[in-house]
Amino acid sequence: MILLLISAAGVAGLLMPPSAKGLLTYYSRTGGNEAIFYNPSLFIASEDRYGLNFSYAHIYHGMKNMNMGIGKRFNTLNLGISIMNFDYGDIEARPDYPTRDSTGYYTGNDFCLGFLVSRDITKNGRIGFKIKYIYENLYVYSGSTLGLDLALAYMNEISGLSVGATNIGGTIKIANEEVNLPAKLSVGYYRILKKFTLSSDIHYLVNISSFECALAVEVKVSDLFDTGFSINYRDEFYPGFYIALQPGALQITYGASFYPYNLGMVNIIGIGISF
Repeated sequence: MILLLISAAGVAGLLMPPSAKGLLTYYSRTGGNEAIFYNPSLFIASEDRYGLNFSYAHIYHGMKNMNMGIGKRFNTLNLGISIMNFDYGDIEARPDYPTRDSTGYYTGNDFCLGFLVSRDITKNGRIGFKIKYIYENLYVYSGSTLGLDLALAYMNEISGLSVGATNIGGTIKIANEEVNLPAKLSVGYYRILKKFTLSSDIHYLVNISSFECALAVEVKVSDLFDTGFSINYRDEFYPGFYIALQPGALQITYGASFYPYNLGMVNIIGIGISF
């Protein structure tokens, strides 16, 4: 199962949700500082304060995902930095020769450092891009490369549309094999209906010629509490759940899902603060 996840493309940790909102329609609906992980065009920072987000995901056995983002607006530019580390945990080694018996365990991780810029280009239009340094370590092998995220968005008072590309870049050489980044083309749309927001995302995974999609409903219960539910598809259908508490300058988020690839229940908790 872990080999399936890793072999889908290089640095497969980039395809795993880095925060609680990643279990819903993250491309169309993630806003504020949390958008630094997903859609650079939706990243809108505060001019008066720094925004800081930290999230932790427990996935399967020892697999975990830790991410941090910080951002601030300077004049017309929203500037942000994101840090991601996906730990594959202990992976059992079963070589093809001379036998397939276990020879023990090894570890692996994906690391990504990103620098993001976004800004308005018209009254309702926005553009954003993120340049990323990406490093992968598996067993005794490692490699690195640069990647790019680029997105455009159009938003008004009741709806929004985003299009973009993620993980565009070079290749990483692991064990004398060149592997591509998990490049992805995305389209996201949302519409607000009073306290409800309906949204959808469609993603095309370039390297494996496969589609992913999600449909979600979010409810703004009060100024302090949001929640949402989604039906997602990645080789199979699976649900997503999200809640957010926002007392003042603090935000606490939680997301859960029964993920595909036999990963079981994924739990993600996040904390955001403005200072």
